[in-house]
Amino acid sequence: MKKIFAIALAALLLFAAGCQWLTGDSAALLPTGQVWETGPATTRAATTAAPATDEPQATTPAPVPATTVRSWNGISEGDVIPGELTFYCSCEECNGPDSAGVTADGTVLAELGPGDLPVVGCNWLPLQSLVEVGGTVYRVADRGGPGLNQAGRLDVYTPDGHEAALALGRVYDVEVRILALGSAANY
Repeated sequence: MKKIFAIALAALLLFAAGCQWLTGDSAALLPTGQVWETGPATTRAATTAAPATDEPQATTPAPVPATTVRSWNGISEGDVIPGELTFYCSCEECNGPDSAGVTADGTVLAELGPGDLPVVGCNWLPLQSLVEVGGTVYRVADRGGPGLNQAGRLDVYTPDGHEAALALGRVYDVEVRILALGSAANY
């Protein structure tokens, strides 16, 4: 009988603690000086000084370690990988009959100006990623055929037309530095 009473008492205490949690009285469940804070992507304990009075105390968020390296498909920001460049223009021969000079991310190629980042097409990085090749920063704005699936392979847009794209040809043995993955708007 005592064992059943002890189990019932433990269940009642757990139930009471759960009610405090659900009603927002979480301070009763944490050690003195800690409260729970919630944010858009995290829930964490924050430490405060032990209250000396019954007056509300300000909280100081606990430090959250910053993510310094982002990765995608085995490629991380800061990586330098061997690459190869080809070139394309906005013509139908380079892009097909339905492209209308608009990239996969919606960039209208004819509207790119001198202040805009040059764009490249590739299938191995997220759109809006930033890469650097030979001192020039490019934004991944387009996709292409299966040849662009290989890591390091980039198709560089040239506004100078089809003949210029053909004249630039193919450039081997370049270094591609990954600056940002899918976040060109924040660069």
